[in-house]
Amino acid sequence: MIPFSAIFSVDFFFNLAYALLAAGGLVMAIKYRRSQDGKASLFLLLTTALVTTYYTLQWLLGSFVSYYVSNYAAVHPEYQFPSWLNVGLVILFTGLNYAFIVTLGLTALFAVKKGRAERFVGVQVDHGEIIGELVSQSSVDSEQAETTDDIELPSEPPISGSQG
Repeated sequence: MIPFSAIFSVDFFFNLAYALLAAGGLVMAIKYRRSQDGKASLFLLLTTALVTTYYTLQWLLGSFVSYYVSNYAAVHPEYQFPSWLNVGLVILFTGLNYAFIVTLGLTALFAVKKGRAERFVGVQVDHGEIIGELVSQSSVDSEQAETTDDIELPSEPPISGSQG
């Protein structure tokens, strides 16, 4: 039998730290999405959920589950670990890894597209403001030219001085 204290190895604490960091990232992604009124990418939330699931499963399977299975097998020598379970776990972890990579790529792609769209809109607004300022300046100039044309200038200036 393996003592319970054998679970608490360096790997246990590293895997626990990964799981806690991933859970913290998931909480921050949820808060960020809420602060943006749901306009933030859903792929960011899905990516952090996949990472959290992966590291939590890795921590649980590498520590508590392996401890209980090893002790059960030590007490019951006739126990056979089902072969399909190992294949299922390999498929699960491979699927989580590939799903994480795909959602991370989609998150980055949509973030780049959003950044370009915002920059393009910003350039259009700046360009539109410059054109608007030029148009308004030219209309002010033309109005000033029209008003100076409407003012009648006297043909002869009045003569000041003595009239006699």
